[in-house]
Amino acid sequence: MALSDHEQALLEQMERALASEDPKFASALRVPMVSRAAPRSIGVAVLGVVTGIGILIAAVTLAIPALGVLGFLAIVAGFYFAQLGTKAAAGAKDPTSSTKPAPSGGFMQGLEDRWDRRQDNG
Repeated sequence: MALSDHEQALLEQMERALASEDPKFASALRVPMVSRAAPRSIGVAVLGVVTGIGILIAAVTLAIPALGVLGFLAIVAGFYFAQLGTKAAAGAKDPTSSTKPAPSGGFMQGLEDRWDRRQDNG
């Protein structure tokens, strides 16, 4: 369902308010959750785990230990590719975000700085 003009204007106003209040959080929301490499890695991971489970079941049914080891290795490889996919997704960065370092002084100092910025903007 499409938004009305009034709803779109309200949404844009809320986005601007969020960006001005907490730019780090707003930029984190603009970052895509998954990069292009992640779906491929996760697809390979699922295929590897399912194939490994099938091989493992066949090995138990046929009583062939070497086939069981092969199935286990396929499952481990599947989990390895899943880990690669999650690393690729976590490594995606927003090119529009600033790279300024976090303010030093500890956690409490950061909270105080945020409070001061909110008081100045409000």
